[in-house]
Amino acid sequence: MGHKKDCVCYYRTSTVTNRNGDSLKRQKSNVHRWCRNNGYRVRGEWWDIESGTVDVLERPEFGELLSFCEKEGIDTVVFENSSRFSRDLIVGEIGRRFLVDMGIKLISSESPESWTSDEPTTKLIRHVLSSVSEFEKCSLVKKLKVSRRRKRKSNEKKGVVTRERTGKCEGRKRILELHPELESLVIKLRRKGFSYRKISDLLRVEYGLSVSFMSVREIMKDIEWMRREKRNRKRRRRTETV
Repeated sequence: MGHKKDCVCYYRTSTVTNRNGDSLKRQKSNVHRWCRNNGYRVRGEWWDIESGTVDVLERPEFGELLSFCEKEGIDTVVFENSSRFSRDLIVGEIGRRFLVDMGIKLISSESPESWTSDEPTTKLIRHVLSSVSEFEKCSLVKKLKVSRRRKRKSNEKKGVVTRERTGKCEGRKRILELHPELESLVIKLRRKGFSYRKISDLLRVEYGLSVSFMSVREIMKDIEWMRREKRNRKRRRRTETV
C-alpha cells in the first residue's frame, strides 16, 4: 500500500435538527468514500451548525479545524460540495482565496478539480456551482417563508406560540425540545459562573455536544421563558378555581 496523505473533513448543516437527519450522514459517507478512494487518511472531523452565508472564518468549528491543521501540519480540507463550504458566491470565493494563501488545499468530494485549480475552466465551474447553490438557497428560503407564515397563523389560533406569543412553526423546534438534557447541564454550568462561550466549549469537550455560544444564550432564554410560563399557568389555574 502506498503512503496515505493526511486530511481533515468538514461538514456543515444549517440547524441542529439535521444531526439526526440525512444531511450529516450523507456528507460523512460521501467525504469518507472519496478519501478512501483517493489515498487520504482522515485525521479529524468538524461539523458547524451555521448558515451557509456566514464567513467560514467566523464559524467556530472551522476555526478549531484550522488550529488543528496548523498544529499537526495538515494542509488538506475535504468537504462534500460547494453548498457545504458556502451558499454565498462572494463569501465562498473570499474564504477560498484566504485559505489558499494560508497554504490550505480545499477539496470538494463531488467536484475535486474545481477547487484545486485556478485555470479559467475550473474557476468557471466553481463559480457556476456556487451560484447554483446560492440560487437553491434563496429559492428554498422563499418557499419556507410562505409555508411558515401559514403555519404560524394556524398555530396562533390553536394557542401553540413562541416566547413572543406569536404562532409557532412546528418544523422549527427549540434546541431544548430536541435535547432536553441540555437544560440541567446549562443551568449547572451557568450557576458556576461560566460565560456562554465557556459553556459551549465545555459541552463540546466534556459531553460531546456541539452547541454554539449563541445557542447557549438561547437555551437560557428558553429556560427563563418556560419558568415564567409555568408560573403564569399556576396563576391562571388559581384564578379559574376562585
